[in-house]
Amino acid sequence: MCHPLGEEKLWSHRVFVSFAREMASAGFAVLRFDYRGEGDSGRSFDRADLETRVEDASLAVDAVRELNRSVTDVTLLGLRFGAIVAAITATRRDHIRRLVLWDAILDGAVYMQSVLRLNLMFQMAQHRKVIQNRGALVARLLGGETVNIEGYEMSERLFRQTCEFQLAAVLSPFHGQTLVVQVNPDEAPIRAEIAQLASTLHDCSAKTAREKHFGGRSRLSTSARPNSQT
Repeated sequence: MCHPLGEEKLWSHRVFVSFAREMASAGFAVLRFDYRGEGDSGRSFDRADLETRVEDASLAVDAVRELNRSVTDVTLLGLRFGAIVAAITATRRDHIRRLVLWDAILDGAVYMQSVLRLNLMFQMAQHRKVIQNRGALVARLLGGETVNIEGYEMSERLFRQTCEFQLAAVLSPFHGQTLVVQVNPDEAPIRAEIAQLASTLHDCSAKTAREKHFGGRSRLSTSARPNSQT
């Protein structure tokens, strides 16, 4: 189970715990873990990046198989930024047969712009104006500085690596099953870009779940069930 980034990890923690217990009670071997730089793991947040998180997810796959010798097929579940980690890991490892990408990030550069927007919102709350716009924040990152995002120091490496991510391109060589879950606050059809993704990738389907987005700072609930398919 690959969790999202920063505060979104906090908001999803209880859901991951509840879902892991539910799956374990159904007979599945389930592993939740903290990437280096997060939670109970060592290293500071600014010294971890996308590649270290992919390495950690790969180590988690090894741990599941070592602790459960009967496990042959592994499913990676990724939420938001965790979907980026899960997708990359799946293309680099054997034994990954299925991907569940919940509220997946399709374009890493677009996602990073939304992450930087959180810094702008903090500036408005603290100074009642924007002191450094997104261009200035990007310049700081590219110059080797960190930028604070809700208390987490984001590094240049994390920013650059994530900006290069395109879900369609990353998953093109993956030959397992992929389920992309689109999250909507209300009933809504599958978005065009997700429908296109599902139609072009091997054995990929898309479903919707009625739930509020993290932008509204609401917690995903385990009662959300995918309800339509393309």
